Order: sequence, then C-alpha cells, then structure tokens
Amino acid sequence: MKKGTVIVVIVISMVVGTIVGCVATVAAYSRQIDGLFSNSGFNSHKLNAIWNLIENKYVDRIESDTVMDRLYASMLNTLDPHSNYLSRKDLERENEMLRGNFEGVGIVLQMRNDTVCASRITEGGPAERAGVMAGDRILKVDGEMVSGVNMPSDSVVARLRGRRKSVAEVVIQRLSEGKPRTVRIVRDVITTPSIAYSGMLDSKTGYIRIALFGSSTYDEFCAATRELLKKGMKSMVLDLRSNGGGSLSSCVEIIDELLPGNELIVYTEGAHQRKTKFRSMPGGLFCKGDLTVMIDEYSASASEIVAGAVQDNDRGTVVGRRSFGKGLVQQQFDLPDKSAVMLTIARYYTPSGRCIQRPYSGGTDEYYADFARQLMNEYEKAEQDAEEQEQKAQVKDTTPYYTSKGRVVYGGGGIMPDRVIHIKSDPDIVYYNQLISRGIMNEYTFNIVSRNGEKIKKEYKNGDDFVNRYKVSDDMMQSLFRLGEKKGLEVVPSTVEKYREEIRSRIKAEIGEMLYSTSAFYKIILPYDPELNELRNSR
Repeated sequence: MKKGTVIVVIVISMVVGTIVGCVATVAAYSRQIDGLFSNSGFNSHKLNAIWNLIENKYVDRIESDTVMDRLYASMLNTLDPHSNYLSRKDLERENEMLRGNFEGVGIVLQMRNDTVCASRITEGGPAERAGVMAGDRILKVDGEMVSGVNMPSDSVVARLRGRRKSVAEVVIQRLSEGKPRTVRIVRDVITTPSIAYSGMLDSKTGYIRIALFGSSTYDEFCAATRELLKKGMKSMVLDLRSNGGGSLSSCVEIIDELLPGNELIVYTEGAHQRKTKFRSMPGGLFCKGDLTVMIDEYSASASEIVAGAVQDNDRGTVVGRRSFGKGLVQQQFDLPDKSAVMLTIARYYTPSGRCIQRPYSGGTDEYYADFARQLMNEYEKAEQDAEEQEQKAQVKDTTPYYTSKGRVVYGGGGIMPDRVIHIKSDPDIVYYNQLISRGIMNEYTFNIVSRNGEKIKKEYKNGDDFVNRYKVSDDMMQSLFRLGEKKGLEVVPSTVEKYREEIRSRIKAEIGEMLYSTSAFYKIILPYDPELNELRNSR
C-alpha cells in the first residue's frame, strides 16, 4: 500500500444488475427494516402479518426463500437503485470478484447445446497442469454426468470448485482423440487479474486497461506501471471503458500514484456519515508524465472517481463519452446467516465539488430507462453535433464547477470527457458487429480450437509467438461467413471489403485468448480499436 494511504472498507458497487437474492428469516429482515423505515411507520408486526397471509392464503404454493429474496431486494431498491440485498451465495460471488481469486480448477466453461466445454484454461492453473485444453468437452465430474443431461452451468461450476488441494476427477473428450479419458485435477487458488492488459502502444506510450477495481488492482497497477516505466513510458493511457467500478480504496490508491502530493482525490458525505476527504501523498509512481483516461457510457462509480480526480485537478485529459453517473457509495453490512445488505451510506464528490450521480427520483426503472435513452441518443446523433452542443445537451446539472485551472465542468449525470469520441457511425460495420454479438464469431473460433488447438499449441510455443506468426487465411474468413449464413446472417460484401483486416484480427484474437491468454487477445485487437486509434492520431 502506497505511502500510508488508509484502506477504507467501503465498496462502490458495480453499475448495472447488482446481484440480487437472499436467504434470511423474516425476523432478521424485520429488525433491519425497522431501522431503515422507522420514520415511515413500518414495523415487523405488519411484515409478519402480510407474510402469514401469503403463506396461508395465496392461490399457489410458493418457495418462501425465493419470495423473501425478492422482498428484501425490493425494499432496499425503494431507497435508491444501488442499495441491495445479497444472499449467502451471491455474497460469496461478489466477494470473489472483488478479491480476484477463488478455489477451483481454472476452467472457463461454455455450454454448446447440452454439452459442457472448456472455452479457456487459466494459464499455469490446475487444469492446464493436468493436461486439459480449451476445446475439450467435459463429460463427467467425480463420476457424475454433466453433459447431455441439461445440467445448469452454475451447477457444473459448483462441482468443479472445491477446497485447495482437493482432487476433481474429470472425464474429458478431445475431438482429436478416439475416446474419452479421465484426468485428476488438484484444485488450487485461481487468480483472476483485474487489469485486463498492459503494454506499450509505441516507444513512449504505455497502456493499462483496468476491468474492475478489486482488492488486488492497486498492486497489479503498480507492477504494470513499473514495468512500463522500465520500457520507456513517458505518457500513459489508462483505459477505464466498460469498467463498472468496485472498491473505493483501490481506486483512491491508484489515483494517489497519478497525482502530486496534497491534491484532493475525492470526498464522501452522507446524512449519517461525516465528510471524509481523501488526499494524495507525495512520491507517486507516475505523477508528472502525460496522462489520458478513456471512459465510455459503461464506466461507472470507481472509474468515475478516477476520471473526476484527473479532470478536476487538471492532471490529464479525459476522452471518450459521458460516463454512467453513479455517485453513491455502498457499505456492506453482514448478517448472521452470512447474507449481507449493501446499503448506500454516502455520496461521493469530485475535487471541484461535483456529485455526478444520475438522477433517480423517478425510481429504478426510470433510472435505467434514462441510461438507455442516453445510449440511443449517442447512436442516433453519432458525429453530427459539435462537442460543445453535445456537452450542453447532456448536462443534467447546469451549476458550473471549476477545475484547479479554472475550467468549467458540470455534475449531475456522469463525467463529460474533455474530448468526446463518438460511437462510430457506419452502416457497413453492422454486419461485423453482428458476427460478434450473435455469437457466430465465438462459435467459429471455438470450433477451430476444438479441432486444431493441440496442433496450434505445438506449433506456437507461447502467446507472443502466436501473436507474431499465426495467420488467418482467406479460406478461414470464408468459413466464418458461411457459418453466418447458416445462422441466418447474410454476408455484406461492402463490410467484408472495408473491415477485412478487423474481421481477420478478431478471429485470430479469439483463438489466441482461448489457447493462450487475454494478453494475446489485446495485443492482436488493440491496433484495430477505433477509439484508441482516433486518440493516437490526434496526438
């Protein structure tokens, strides 16, 4: 941890679809709600009376746990869109995500009809050590059939996970082999990095893409930054696109490495929470070089804290599109049955005093409907409007705030970038996007890995070798297009002509990710990232 920064045990939850569900008793729930709704006359007696009516009079038989799960979540959602209730199972999943590790075998599963398949294997993990490869079919786990029986994917995951050093006996079928074989996988701790990729874009520009802010993100960021500095980094691109947030302490520590000493990073305040300021300390790893932060409409919460701190302190340039607008801070309150309440306890404010929370007075449905309208507006407007008109049109709070150098910024609904990069408007890109969004690209590349993965792994010794030497042939491209036609997606010749290299690189990137690593994916795909290229060309 850097320079004495205090760790804050507060979580800024992910932007959309916060995990819902709970297994708890009525009494336990009632005691919690009594505290939250005491001023509205809500009490446990009324809740118990309603529950008794449902249990004894309702027309159908009901699963009590399921009903109570929904009740708990609904009650908290009346407060704001991000207060929530987590069952024991969902809380474990949430904690794993933020922790960045779990105990298991290291296989990313994919369901093909009713067959369980390994779509990716953790590099150096237990499954790889046992000889499992991407593309293998998983038939049985510990003697129980999991393929061909329509077993839900989460049930398969539950059977593969287990305590470290325990053994999973897995029957796999590889297409290149005549019959199934059994492998013994010794379970271990599986680490899931929160930094998706880091590397040099050119001789002076380093690039770091953070997928979420978890407990390991700060250490990963420092390691990546030090490595890039060794390679000659003079300027940094910090990519927070589609990063829905995570841990407040993690993002504060990272900003601390990017700002000079004694700069305000963020402050939080609520009706029952005193104002708490977070300031940077001297000696940051990268507090002087050129800094660019990339955001989009899916960047939220902790991502917006980073972008807001960089923007308000005039530390760098924020580019992309207006972020989601989540300025509420949740704290986790554990309950006796190992479920938890994620309760909003404060708002956070950027250094200039902005609260960038999207309005939610119209309720949760309207809250997300407003976000959907923002997306539709972006697609419809494309590049027609000037950036100044875009900013005026999207500002929810017209109160001016001022950066450290006196520039005007606004709050009330996300971070507006210093430089807007619109969604690319091109009818010809639709076919390419549909190849990906309809799963055709994934099915095609998975089929290649299933048939030829073992051969490819033997020919290319590691991910870098694959990135440098593997070629996607024209015949492979045609096979992809034919698969699309079988799935009802007609080929668009103009798209193939204009985006041939992008399609080719996507095929290669998906194969590289399945067989090697996420790093291989980004090394292949980033040169074709239109927003990153627009940023590069403007430098």
